[in-house]
Amino acid sequence: MNACRPAAGAENNKMPLVQSFPLPSRNRAAVLCAALLLAGCASSPMPQWREPADPGYAPVRPVQAARTMTAVPAVAISTAPPTRAALIAAAKAEWDFFGNQQIDMRHDLFSAPRLGLLEDEGEAVQRVGEYWHAVGKNLTGADCQQAWSAAFISWLMVSSNVAPQDFAPNETHFNYLSFLRERESRPSPQFVLRPAATEPIAPGDLICAPRGNNAATTLDEIRPGLAGHCDIVVEVHADEGWAGAIGGNVFNSVSESLIPVDEQGRAVQIAQRPWLAVVKNLLP
Repeated sequence: MNACRPAAGAENNKMPLVQSFPLPSRNRAAVLCAALLLAGCASSPMPQWREPADPGYAPVRPVQAARTMTAVPAVAISTAPPTRAALIAAAKAEWDFFGNQQIDMRHDLFSAPRLGLLEDEGEAVQRVGEYWHAVGKNLTGADCQQAWSAAFISWLMVSSNVAPQDFAPNETHFNYLSFLRERESRPSPQFVLRPAATEPIAPGDLICAPRGNNAATTLDEIRPGLAGHCDIVVEVHADEGWAGAIGGNVFNSVSESLIPVDEQGRAVQIAQRPWLAVVKNLLP
């Protein structure tokens, strides 16, 4: 099956990178023929924050799936309270499962030091289905026209037992970013948004950029439905000028993107990643 298909939807705009993307000799030209698939479809409604019935810790349950799509299997959820380390470990485990694909974005010409399993290859098909289940969708990696990067981030949160009053799983990055912005005004937020231009990144944070026709340049311009992409930071080497961030649907796989950072550990903007927001992870 060919994973590189024309994609539809506001967040599926592909960037023409093939001519500037030196790849190893494996026969992957068809797979990477269009470019960087980065975010989920902008079709789901804006999630709303609700006061939990129990003011203490409330474990996650994928409410959307249970309420509207009974055919969607439940997501396996950790029984432990969520932590920053658990989120990072979950992201690294998925990256391992997909074969540790890396995309080096530190230079004008992207390169792929390592290629991995694609969304419609072998066991990856059902694995991507697990991510979709976290946002209540009955899709799999065979649905290549549907970008799943926001579903991947949502799955990390759901499976790591992040409570729904702290992160609202959604298939669109800017929907859950909008939720998190409002959540900051409520008691004890677990994630807060900061400008990427001034905020150093750390492992466990999300780093987010607009895409396509999304022209947002400030946090105040974040609103539901806008196209975007977020990765979870897993390593920062400010002294060497780079960081690693794992994301879903990056060149049709779970990939670690190697991105440039300055000496303070702030993400440096590049054309394909005009970083807008750092979602600071305040989990223990």
